[in-house]
Formats: sequence, structure tokens, C-alpha cells
Amino acid sequence: MAVVATVGSNSLLLSPILTDVSRGLATTPATAARAIAAYGGATAFSALALAPLIDRCGNRTMLLRGLFALFLGIGLSAAAQSWEMLSISQALAGLGAGVVLPATYALATKTAPKGEEARVLGRVLTGWSVSLVLGVPISALIADALGWRACFIALALLALAASAGLRAIPKDRPQTSETRISYARSLRDAMTLEILLLLAICFSFMTAFYGVYPFVGDHVRSLLGTSTSFAGLFALAYGVGFGAASLADGWLDRGDPRRLFPLVLFVIGLAYAGVAPASHDRFALMAICLIWGFLNHFGLNILVLLLSSAAGEARGAVLGLNSAITYMGALAGAALLGPAYENAGLTSPALIAAGVVFAAALASWVSLYLAGTRHSGGEA
Repeated sequence: MAVVATVGSNSLLLSPILTDVSRGLATTPATAARAIAAYGGATAFSALALAPLIDRCGNRTMLLRGLFALFLGIGLSAAAQSWEMLSISQALAGLGAGVVLPATYALATKTAPKGEEARVLGRVLTGWSVSLVLGVPISALIADALGWRACFIALALLALAASAGLRAIPKDRPQTSETRISYARSLRDAMTLEILLLLAICFSFMTAFYGVYPFVGDHVRSLLGTSTSFAGLFALAYGVGFGAASLADGWLDRGDPRRLFPLVLFVIGLAYAGVAPASHDRFALMAICLIWGFLNHFGLNILVLLLSSAAGEARGAVLGLNSAITYMGALAGAALLGPAYENAGLTSPALIAAGVVFAAALASWVSLYLAGTRHSGGEA
């Protein structure tokens, strides 16, 4: 949870302190924001190119290596004297994050007691909620009191503390040369229709989220006339909903996550559709953000759980692909739905996001239908 909270806090940190960072580096906010793109791009590349090493070298080994890169990148960000150095530092942090996230998810599902995978994974995913509810607000307070560089120092110390705790995890059994040779074959075999559909659902899920969430704060400030601190309550509401959902993760273990997935995605689509009528009232929109966070926790939990169980021995590589596609979805959401927000306000991207998630629900139902058809054919 601490590892995920560190990654999440670094992912979200630059947005609220961007003005302070740009002033400190004597540049414009738009130029300083290139560090965010550098972090996202490096994370996607790392998850795609380096995450396969998780299955080869072991979860613990790659997790510690990734945390070291994350710690170094965040620490160098605190010492940056130009936007170029900040971007390079954040890219290094992204290389670490791209390994850390899939390694953490794989380790959680691998070590969870039988029948409690969703509950254990849900606790780990709560780290995202911690970053929203505590990490970003506390970082903002640190920035006000001690300056923006102190925020990165605090996050670097958190990464260091997390790595110290993870050393208690036993080392993975080293793979033999025969196992390494068969790795590429296992990854190729893992690319089933089910996993490809799940990865497509991941892209839709994240495109919808990053096509709406970043614009909520600007919407309530510019159109509803709220203050910066009040706008932060919408992120807090989403984070509280996301974290509260972890208390009900046992429901997933008692049911069948595969059968629940289409229903969960459909209800998430309804939540996006609900943003449109709620966008004219600040408290109604805050309530939607709370529900949205609650539902998204279940959606993300089931998605990672199904990918992990379907990947077999290629769990680390498949979850690495999941992380890469997650950040591709972040880029696509901002690029494709951003113009819709500029032209028509929050209602337009919210309705587009609803359609995207409804399509993902349909894809999930098709995957369930195909799995049932194969099972029936096997029995026949």
C-alpha cells in the first residue's frame, strides 16, 4: 500500500504545485508540465519493456530495483534547477514506477491466501486512495510551509521507507536457463483472446477516467465559482469513495468476479452519465465523485484480478502490459476528450466517457460469453 501510495502521490503531485515549480525554475507552467509527460511516457515504456523481467528475476528483486529508481528520480527532482533536469528526473522515476506497479500487483495476488485474492489486492489498491486523500493534500501543505522541493524530499523518504520494509519478503526462487527460454513462449501463450479483451477494457477504462477527472477541478473553479481549496474536496470525495470500497472487497471473493465485471462496468458508465446533469450543482457533483470513486475501485480490482489469474506464469509481463496501457489511456483521455471539454464543458467528455465504458461492459460480456461457450464445448 505504501509503494502504491508513493507512486500515486508522485503521479498527482505536480498538478497542484505546478505554479510554484514553474516560478522556482523560472519558466512557464506549460513548460514545467512537460515533466508530467516525461513521467507518464517513461512509466508506459518501462511497464512495456522492463516489466517482463519481473517473471525472470523475481517480484522482490525487481520491486526493490524499481523502488530505487523511483527514490533516485524523486530525490533528483527536489534538486532540479531547470525544467529539463526536472523532466529527466521524473522520467527516471517513471522508469521505476513502470516496474513497481506490476510487481506490486503480481506480488499481492501471488502471496494472497487462497480465496482472498480480491480482498488482499483491494488493500494494496487502497494506496491510490491514500495518495488522493492524504498524499496530495499533505504535499500541498508541505509546499506552502517549506517550498515545493520539500514535497519531493518527503516522497523520496517514503519510497526509501517502503523499500526497507519490503526487504522482509523472502527472495523469489531463481529461474533456470530452461525457464528463461520458455518465458517468451509462456508470454506468447498468455496472449489469449480473454487477455486481449481485458487489456482493451483497461484502455477504455483509463481513457474514460483521464478524459474526465483532470477537468473536474477546473470546471468547479471556473464555472461554479469555487475556491481552490473547495475544488480540492472533489478529489477528496473521489478518494474517500475509492478507499471505502475496499471494505467490501470480500464481496468479490464470495462471488464470481468474471460474472460481476460487466455489471460493474455498466454501473460505472451510468456514473459517468450522471456527471452531466450533476455538473451544474457543486454538491451533486461531489456526490457523483464519491460514487464514482467507490465504483472505480471495484472495476480496477476485478480488472487486475482477472488479468493476474489469466496470465499464469507470465503474470508480471501481462500486468506490465496493463500498466503500460493504463498510461496510454491517460494520454488518450487527455488528448481526445480535452478538446471536447474546451468546446462544450464537462458534460461532453462525461457522456463520451460513459459511451466508452458501456462499450467496455459489452466487451466484458462478450468475453464471459466466449468463456462459457468454450466451457460448454469442452463438456460436450
